[in-house]
Amino acid sequence: MKSYDIVNPSAAAMIESLRAYGYSLNTAIADIIDNSISAGANNIWIHLHWGGDGSWLSLADDGIGMDNKTLINAMRPGSSNPLDVRPESDLGRFGLGLKTASFSQCRSLTVASKVTGGEPNLSRWDLDYVGKHNEWRLLKDARPGSVERFTRLKSMEHGTIVLLENLDRLCHQQNVKDESQRRKFFARIESLTQHISMVFHRFMERRNGLNIFINGYDNTHKLRPWDPFLSLKEATLPQPQEKKAFHAGIVKVKGYVLPHKDKLSTDEYEAAAGQNGWNDQQGFYIYRNERLLVAGSWLGLGGHRHGWTKEEHYKLARIKVDIPNSMDSAWQIDVKKSTAVPPALVADWLENYAVHVRKEAREVFSHRGQYGQRTRSSEITRLWKTGTRSGSQIYKIDRQNDLVKNILQHAGALKLNIEVLLRMLEETVPVQQIWLDIAEYSERSNEPMGGLAEKQVLDLAETTLSTLVGSSRKATDSDIEYICKMEGFTAYADIIRAKYQGVKK
Repeated sequence: MKSYDIVNPSAAAMIESLRAYGYSLNTAIADIIDNSISAGANNIWIHLHWGGDGSWLSLADDGIGMDNKTLINAMRPGSSNPLDVRPESDLGRFGLGLKTASFSQCRSLTVASKVTGGEPNLSRWDLDYVGKHNEWRLLKDARPGSVERFTRLKSMEHGTIVLLENLDRLCHQQNVKDESQRRKFFARIESLTQHISMVFHRFMERRNGLNIFINGYDNTHKLRPWDPFLSLKEATLPQPQEKKAFHAGIVKVKGYVLPHKDKLSTDEYEAAAGQNGWNDQQGFYIYRNERLLVAGSWLGLGGHRHGWTKEEHYKLARIKVDIPNSMDSAWQIDVKKSTAVPPALVADWLENYAVHVRKEAREVFSHRGQYGQRTRSSEITRLWKTGTRSGSQIYKIDRQNDLVKNILQHAGALKLNIEVLLRMLEETVPVQQIWLDIAEYSERSNEPMGGLAEKQVLDLAETTLSTLVGSSRKATDSDIEYICKMEGFTAYADIIRAKYQGVKK
């Protein structure tokens, strides 16, 4: 008598469960692209066709292709064991990606493939058909009316075409004539373009690198890589690379402090913000075999209960981490390849490295990208000071500030009026509105003097200097240094000093 029972999963239940891995359209297409790269593709063509509830999506590549036996195995859920040793260039892991990614968006997945010297082979999963028969029946023909979508394969020496139809997660019961739904469908292309350009940018940046096209075949439809680190910009500050042996492999880390926005054109600054904006894109970028898994996260590091948060002052810090696929289990890489958790032995090392990069990023942010002599924070002269009243935080103008003191001393009959104005300004600081604006529009937040031309800053510095010294004496080098250490002027200290060079005590 056998000591076990064979318990095969219900085909109908299991194939529906494979849809629940939490893919978005972007992560699903990226997972399918992984297969094309592993197959050695040089070119990938993505096409999204609007047809209401008859819409479809295809991805074609010129990789090595698959014969019939290989194709059937590729269509098998769990076609490979994640514990198996794989080639270093392999971007897969569970043998689920093609199926789970596709099923997350559609109810019909057809794959046609061709190897050199062979004829095209075709297999199709139809979730409704599997559910009806409750058997793992892999069909051998295309859906009615879909055969022409594979004709291009006949003219190719080798390659594969993946076709997603019955896109119930994207276009369920949508009318082809509904213009608003059509616009929403094609709006996804922009988001998809940004995601792919980011995830696969290192493949695309290589000499004779990967070409990816969306809804076309010429250069106007070719995607451009998005480099999160602005590594080719002269104003970017690359940090030293460090390596750590772990789990029979090497982890590499290299930080970048991106240029202050004053060092970038408007177009460059907007492009460098990425999909989610400057604040959200700060942090670690985890790459596995040069394929991006995590784009901008502090990974829960930072020594606090919930780790570092994404703050404005650190938005210029981006850190590249490279791991091999042999560390998938140790880093808890998920099926979607969109999360990674650093092992404890690596986490402390990464945190220590990030402390330095974050410090440098804060310095560049605070000094508007000026890399010369900087004023220490403790030396900066500020007009405002904080305090408490009845347990609440308050903000007051510092009456002991030399500039404020001098103005009040020489105000004459206007002194009382100026005091009233200062007091009213202190009592009506729009703190709550400032909080809301920073939370909702962090990219619009500005530092002192931000957005002013150098001439405007110099004019303001000259007026401030004249007000500080008065009409009874000439400005000294000490006065100029005082101006250079005032909040707002510190970032322009070099040009202020240059303007007044030669002033004597």
